[in-house]
Order: sequence, then C-alpha cells, then structure tokens
Amino acid sequence: MRGKLFGADDMIKKIKAVAAKFPDRVAAAIYQEAQIEMTEAKRRTPVSPLPAPKGVVPGTLRASGTVHEPVRNGRNISIQMSFGGAASDYAVVQHENPDFIHTTGQSHYLSSVLEESRPYMLTRIAKRVDLNKARE
Repeated sequence: MRGKLFGADDMIKKIKAVAAKFPDRVAAAIYQEAQIEMTEAKRRTPVSPLPAPKGVVPGTLRASGTVHEPVRNGRNISIQMSFGGAASDYAVVQHENPDFIHTTGQSHYLSSVLEESRPYMLTRIAKRVDLNKARE
C-alpha cells in the first residue's frame, strides 16, 4: 500500500522513521541535495575583481565551497557546507559587509540559497529517498 504525504509534520515523521531504518539512504539523499545547494551558492559567490586584494587569487573563494560527508550522531544525520580555506580572509570581508560592492556575486551567498530552499527541502529529500519504497 502506498502512502501520501500531507504536510511538513507528516513528512518529518516519515523521514525520521525511514532514517532510523535506512540511515545510509537518507544520508545519501541529504548529501545529494547539499551538492545542488552548493552549486547554486558557488554561482552566487563573489569573485575578487582585478586587481585583487593582496594575497587573494580571484576565484579562490568560489572554488573553496565544500560539502562534507554526512555525519551520523545517534539518530541525527547532518551535513556541513563551508567556504573559506585559503580564501577565508576574503570570505569574511564579503560575508560580513553587505555594503561591499560585489561586481560578481553577492554577500550571504550560502545562507541565501539555504533560506530559499528551506520550504522545499523535505520534499526533495523525500523524493530522493522514495518513502514508499523505503518503507517496504
């Protein structure tokens, strides 16, 4: 018998149940969705104009975007997404100064993507996991 999802609360319960039974499947779905979000965040990431500030190689910040492997802690599954590394000084300037003139990209390049996708993320994860098949 196939079930239907009628809202976020139902979906959260079902995903948690599936995650308890098939944690690797849910972790993989979350990781795949994080990769999609990172691609969009990189598109929005500022690239230092030329001439670049001292010690900044244009494109380093954009290239530093990383989706880390899923981490399971008991029944919780999390993903870390980050920018920085060699470009951390430039990342702080870009992120913390919304008045900075961005000739390419924007400030809050990662958080804006995650905020925009928040209403759709559970549905996207559920489709990847295919809750109907996972409950079998």
